[in-house]
Amino acid sequence: MAKKSGRRSSSVPEKTVQVKEKKYAYRIGIELEDYLFFASMEKGKVAETASLLHNYALAYAMGWVDSLYFNEMQSPQYEQQLQPLNEQGVYVYPAVPVHISHRMMQYNTTDEAFLMKRTQSMGYPNWGFIKCIRPGSTFETYILSHDPIQIPSKIRLGKWMSLASITMQEVSLTKKKGNACPHMVNIQDIACLPVYFSAMYNVLPTRLVQGVEWDEQLDGYQISYGDHQNVWVPESAFWWWDK
Repeated sequence: MAKKSGRRSSSVPEKTVQVKEKKYAYRIGIELEDYLFFASMEKGKVAETASLLHNYALAYAMGWVDSLYFNEMQSPQYEQQLQPLNEQGVYVYPAVPVHISHRMMQYNTTDEAFLMKRTQSMGYPNWGFIKCIRPGSTFETYILSHDPIQIPSKIRLGKWMSLASITMQEVSLTKKKGNACPHMVNIQDIACLPVYFSAMYNVLPTRLVQGVEWDEQLDGYQISYGDHQNVWVPESAFWWWDK
């Protein structure tokens, strides 16, 4: 069963996205086996890796999205490439850290290029510091789907294509309205902008927020597992709204 997108702030152009009802839920554990780096924030010569995993990155890492290895122009096509997942009724939320630690590394190199060519001067190499996430760090998130799915036991993440292992546990899912979500959500993927959040992360290509509350009841799902472990999440779809 599909439904059209709901209400959004009047300052945001509306488009129609078909959102399939989710019937299955999976609790996902992710453990890094390599150092992980992606530039979520750059402060001068220091590039920092945020303590999270963006849900778009996870969708690509799972092998759900077809994308070209080489693009002549750097022009992201998230909306077009992620839309088939909406049609299939598959969605993954951003992953939050369970146990995490960082390490500062220094690099000193010339700029990377696919084509080597002689330049006027090589006297100023590219150098700086990278704050990356250590191996052994763990994250957790949820995948909702219309049909049963299988996911790989290993994926690669970040600019270094770092290896990570995945565990999956099927959990109970119930349709339920709610107005508070403790888990991280993607602002681009939800039907209504929140009135409160405890943390916001300005990471490309979209903003992520955690500890979210709304002033009205929204469509969503209650995920249940273990003893008294209940998490409510809002109905979400990849790239639900135009910028």
